[in-house]
Amino acid sequence: MRVARGVRGAIVFAAGVLTGAAALAWGAGPPRMSAEVLLNIVTDELRWARTNVRVNLDTWEPGSETGSHRHPGPAILYVLEGELEETSASGARTLTAGQVVWNGGGLLHNVRNRTERSARVLALHLDPGR
Repeated sequence: MRVARGVRGAIVFAAGVLTGAAALAWGAGPPRMSAEVLLNIVTDELRWARTNVRVNLDTWEPGSETGSHRHPGPAILYVLEGELEETSASGARTLTAGQVVWNGGGLLHNVRNRTERSARVLALHLDPGR
């Protein structure tokens, strides 16, 4: 069975439109924060008998936040782009592009993007071995 060239083109066009609409609908929802793990190793070279070393590329979309949480070991944060607000028991501080921050282990904190731009942070976590 042969399909006319114009009909075949219309079918391909319609399929593309439907695929694009489905992709847009699937991507809709509340802003989210994501973390891309760049390195995750366990080493015996640090203070603890074993240390879980994890490097993340964390991304906050506008309006997103981590929620209150704590890490068992210290973390070093390097703000690559954007601006974030970190709140803890000691108050709020603004983290800006180019800034490096040390957070001691066990610090209860929340990180939030209050701006209209995405923000990215390279985060190095040093957690006692598991």
